[in-house]
Amino acid sequence: MLTPRPVTGDPEVRFSVLGPVRVWRGGEELPVRPKQQRVVLAALLARGGQPVPLSEFVDLLWEGRAPASAANAVHRYIGALRRLLEPDLPVRSAGRWLTRQAGGYRLSVDADSLDLLRFRELVATARRAEPAEAVDLYVTALELWRDRCAAGLEPVSRHHPAFVTLEHEYVSTVCEAAEAAVRSGSAPAVLEPLRRAVERNPLDEALVAHLLLALADDGKQAEAVSLYHGVRHRLAEELGVDPGRELTAAYERLLHGHPTAGPAAAGTGDGAQRPAVFLTPSQLPADLSCFTGRREPLRQALALAAERGGALRILAVDGIPGVGKTALAVHTAHRAVRHFPDGQLYVDLRGFTPNGEPADPHEVLAGFLSAFDVPPQRMPDTLDARAALYRSVLTGRRVLVVLDNAWGVEQVEPLLPGTPECMVIVTSRPRLTGLAAAHGARLTTLEVPSADEATATFLNRVKGVRADADAEAVRQIVDRCGRLPLAVAIAAARAASCPSHPLPRIAAELTSAGRGLDGFSDDHLDNDVRAVFSWSYRTLSAPAARLFRLLPLHPGNDVGVSALASLAGTSPAATAAAVGELVRARLLTVRKGHRYRCHDLVLAYASELAASEGAARTAALARLHDHYRQTVSLANRLIRSQLYEAEPPPPLDGVQVEPLSDGSAALEWLSTERPVLNALVQELAARGEARAAWETAVSMQLFQQRSGLWPEWSAGMRCALESARRAEDMEGVARTCRGLAGAHLFRGSTAAALPLLHEAEVTFEGIGMTVEVAHTLRNIGSVHIALGDNEEALVHLDRALRLLSTHPHPYLEATTLVWASEAHLDLGDVLLAQELAEKSLAISRSLRLPDGEGPALATLSRVYRRRGDLSAAIAACRGAVEAARLLGHLRGAAEDLLLLGDLLVEAGRSEAAREAWQEVLELETGPDSPHAAEARERLARLRLVRGSARQDAKGQVQ
Repeated sequence: MLTPRPVTGDPEVRFSVLGPVRVWRGGEELPVRPKQQRVVLAALLARGGQPVPLSEFVDLLWEGRAPASAANAVHRYIGALRRLLEPDLPVRSAGRWLTRQAGGYRLSVDADSLDLLRFRELVATARRAEPAEAVDLYVTALELWRDRCAAGLEPVSRHHPAFVTLEHEYVSTVCEAAEAAVRSGSAPAVLEPLRRAVERNPLDEALVAHLLLALADDGKQAEAVSLYHGVRHRLAEELGVDPGRELTAAYERLLHGHPTAGPAAAGTGDGAQRPAVFLTPSQLPADLSCFTGRREPLRQALALAAERGGALRILAVDGIPGVGKTALAVHTAHRAVRHFPDGQLYVDLRGFTPNGEPADPHEVLAGFLSAFDVPPQRMPDTLDARAALYRSVLTGRRVLVVLDNAWGVEQVEPLLPGTPECMVIVTSRPRLTGLAAAHGARLTTLEVPSADEATATFLNRVKGVRADADAEAVRQIVDRCGRLPLAVAIAAARAASCPSHPLPRIAAELTSAGRGLDGFSDDHLDNDVRAVFSWSYRTLSAPAARLFRLLPLHPGNDVGVSALASLAGTSPAATAAAVGELVRARLLTVRKGHRYRCHDLVLAYASELAASEGAARTAALARLHDHYRQTVSLANRLIRSQLYEAEPPPPLDGVQVEPLSDGSAALEWLSTERPVLNALVQELAARGEARAAWETAVSMQLFQQRSGLWPEWSAGMRCALESARRAEDMEGVARTCRGLAGAHLFRGSTAAALPLLHEAEVTFEGIGMTVEVAHTLRNIGSVHIALGDNEEALVHLDRALRLLSTHPHPYLEATTLVWASEAHLDLGDVLLAQELAEKSLAISRSLRLPDGEGPALATLSRVYRRRGDLSAAIAACRGAVEAARLLGHLRGAAEDLLLLGDLLVEAGRSEAAREAWQEVLELETGPDSPHAAEARERLARLRLVRGSARQDAKGQVQ
């Protein structure tokens, strides 16, 4: 067990992850539960003091099926861990152990507080020590492993890369310890660690080979022979294979009485020692002379190349076509050559090429073995045998292997060395998650470079050729290239080949080409942008290819599966399968929240192919529009108590409505789809689909109001109103007039709201929509209250209540009563104001309408304040704040918190008032928020009052 370093003033805290996850504080073991909290702690410990991104916690806990509240749940687990480790930690304090860092969390541990770091410290020391001393250090390190990493958290601890990587590190260390023990003649010392490791990994042939030789070295030949035959039987029964070269060679040496040679001596595969001089292949392609940028991926790759010991190092780089994966891999390899003096292997696996099949690993291995001077007559026939010989040849050698343009994990696995001295760099369009799970590969997704990096790349390519490299013109060119390195390279090559052609003209030509790809093709280029994308497109099944051709119809930057299912008119399951193909081909990339996006140039390629869809495009567009029209209507119904606008007609055939479960899910969907919905209103209006345009705009307005998105609200309503007027859709005119008036009112243009509301009132009356007339009269009354004209307000509010007495609508009645109460309170009739507010509250509570209850409580709070009952006023105001929070009504909550702070000051509770006003600043962060401005003003006054009080107290003391 660990011996912690004493920490002055803090109880000792120790952690263990090499086995079950455990924590001690001051000698007492702490209970870590539930299981999800142990998983979070295990992830922090497995990183050994490095930050863990929030996305990794979510992936660990929900394995790709995370709910909308996943991030909040992770924050709660982190908070619970903080309280567990430091129970006396003040609220909102960062604490000593768990800190927020780099978009995630970090646990501050060292070798004295975490067994994993102690293990690594001992192993590092062992590697520097003489063999006899090294064995003792290795054994001490391996004794820290009581079971698999994070045991008890299966299945996640068995399959997630964070823990699989540590298991590989453990196995590799056991092999190192065995080699050191055999070399120093102390094999018995490592028998127990070897037996434990083989028990956990019974089919790991490298481990079994080491145990075999250690047993023989200790005089236990009979046990070694029995072990070999037992493993051979299991391999045949469970996997249908024979033992590989490494295990077979160890067995042959055992039989011939040479156990101390060690598995590393199997270089030739026939029991002979590796020759002292061997061929050193150097197969890397030429480095790109103008390579620029990629500082962080390059830094991480070179740091991995410089590591020593542990497991086989694998870096798997994925990304969209043309993003520069090969350039990064080759450049990294050239920079890292000094770490791999025994050779560098390179192969293009042709996973995505214009013609031919992907490279066969069987043939690739023949080339790799030939590079190490293995003669053809000794080349085994089967893939497994060649892979085993390849691993044997590379054992103990420091070789860098670059596997470029891989199709998938199955193509890569036979080409992996079996020794930690080597490193593999793999590039692939799809993300090779299986390589991380099975072999601990480090995955890196290469994104398009920043605008500055892309500009620097262009300038570097035309350096010395052009004297007119104006930064602004270059920036326009790289923007048109979508910053895609291949497109930037083609544009730069064209600029360099025609130095008399001004760069601004090249930028203008690319811009005038629209969304086409003609600016990025060339008869003399076999890897232009169109061609590179086509190699991925050709791999798609017919459904995935059809979905790809329809992608340009979607107006947003990213999209979810339900929208894509509606676009294609296919089931969610079939669409998810097609999306999976597009992601693997890197024609779509995954974004947070199960959403997908397409690079602009990839989308341009899809647009070129879409001409073949013909009439199907029209039907697909109709389904897409209907998907959003239906879902935004559902979202609106979930966040409001009563539905005002007309329900849309039934969905079109093939349309999938987003499965929103509650108001929280509706708010999240609306927040995510905001840009698409705003664009959709404009698009529908432009196409003359007036009703769809105004229904969509009206369904968005409550969300926009509560979220403070008033410019968007105003723009959408104005567009929908103009469309409704053109179509002479009178209901649409009335509803959008009222909606636009609301946007004016919330933006402070109170006077501009009244003409629109009166037009809406007259129009609704003309088409016989009495309830909507009452609704509009209620709004007119609220505007007059804002203008200070309470008598006029009551004229309209009383008329609204009379209409609602014959056309009942409880929610409208409740909210109209609140406004009437406000007017009477302003006029000094406190008792009538209280009666009306209490009646409104009773209606809302009987029908469980939180968006009616909140305003009633806020008004009652003002009534109680006027009557001098501060306790009742504060209680009612707190209720209003909670109702607003429940609805996600940020503006309403901020307004009520301002009042709450005022009431608390009057009650002599200035600290509580400060907290209320501080919360207003947290809710409304916009620079133009009037509530935030009022909160800042109140906080400043409070500080002045406090300062004055302290000065008075000081004077009295003196």
